[in-house]
Amino acid sequence: MTRTETVRLLPTRRERRILKEIGDRVSALWNAANFVCRQRFFKGEKVPSYGELCSLMKNTPEYQALPSDIAQEVLKKLRQAWTSFFRLKALYAMGKISEKPSPPRYRKDRTTGKRFSDWIPVKSARAYAVDGDWFHLTLPADMRKRPGDRLSVLYKGTMRFRGKRTTCEIKYDAARDRWYARIQTEIRTVKKTGKRRAAIDLGAKRTAALVIEGVPVGIVFSARNLWKDYRYWTRRIAELQSLLASQGLKTSRRLKKLYRKRTARLEHALRAFARTVAEILKAHDVGLLKVGYPKECRSEMRFGRNNIKVHNFWAFLKAIRYLKDACERRGIKVEPVDETGTSERCAVCGEEVKRPKRSVVICPEHGRMHADVNAAWNILGETPDYGDGPEAGLAWVTCEWDKHSWNPRRQSLSRVPSAAEVLRVASLRIPRL
Repeated sequence: MTRTETVRLLPTRRERRILKEIGDRVSALWNAANFVCRQRFFKGEKVPSYGELCSLMKNTPEYQALPSDIAQEVLKKLRQAWTSFFRLKALYAMGKISEKPSPPRYRKDRTTGKRFSDWIPVKSARAYAVDGDWFHLTLPADMRKRPGDRLSVLYKGTMRFRGKRTTCEIKYDAARDRWYARIQTEIRTVKKTGKRRAAIDLGAKRTAALVIEGVPVGIVFSARNLWKDYRYWTRRIAELQSLLASQGLKTSRRLKKLYRKRTARLEHALRAFARTVAEILKAHDVGLLKVGYPKECRSEMRFGRNNIKVHNFWAFLKAIRYLKDACERRGIKVEPVDETGTSERCAVCGEEVKRPKRSVVICPEHGRMHADVNAAWNILGETPDYGDGPEAGLAWVTCEWDKHSWNPRRQSLSRVPSAAEVLRVASLRIPRL
């Protein structure tokens, strides 16, 4: 199992110049190798493989200007870019995508013609090391004062994962004027130990509804506060775009920082959501989590002014990825399943339900229920036996985002059949992270 962690590098002026120089050499090798690939492609010949690229470029000055672990990784990334291009080209020919793909481009600014110097890929831990507060990188031969010299840069961050370190990418963020190192680590997979099952239904207005086998109350993660925060930063972005348009500009460093900030705040909430869910499942001895995959759900939605909520704010693929990462680290298997039809029938009795609005379903036998909790129980395929009548409907508790963690709203426990059931619900543990 591979995990990536990011640390911020704190280079001095001299170290910045060295990183920029190595990044420029990376772009020079990319462009030289990409020229060979593009010429063959446009002539109708076969594009070189990774091994052939290494043989062709090995004796060139662009290749020899870099350490071998960096030069080889550049060629590997270039070949991966061409492989992705051919896959997209095949999808375009089959009519599965509408935009015609373009071959990998050169790493240079089309306006100024200058090469980019913001990216340094490293093949393996032979060429870099993390020791205490220092990040060490192998230097090109002509930059070493003595054999074995390395560039040592202070870094800021926490190395959370223990295991075998593999590839590394050093990136320069122009909007923030900062350097970052993204390090991949292979960690040991935890064996599945839990015996229970759980299911989760993902949504936009409500981030998710979670139900657990044997636990009579569902957990709803309300995205109301998160959506308000997203809208605030969207308004800030729109105001700045309007100001830039009045000056004849399309973008600026400040605008890029606002976009990054909005995305980072959303991702922070989704990661915290995934960790909270994983901790709850671990506490209840869950070994399998079924995630309802909303296939083609967006294509059926027409919300007008709320389209931004469905098409920009609702990042369900990212949420699923974060859930997998958090659960697999705790030995919980995540299984995406089709959720088609899960909102059309009552999870308690199986009768067809009415849906006057997206958050509510009405069963003729059990009355008004939360639509997402009902769908989650249908995904799981099991429902607690509450008896008959409208007082035997589903129960749930709502968690809200406070910009730091997901906390339960104590007054949200709804439709619990009896006081005895409340005592059973008390066993529901929602840890504060």
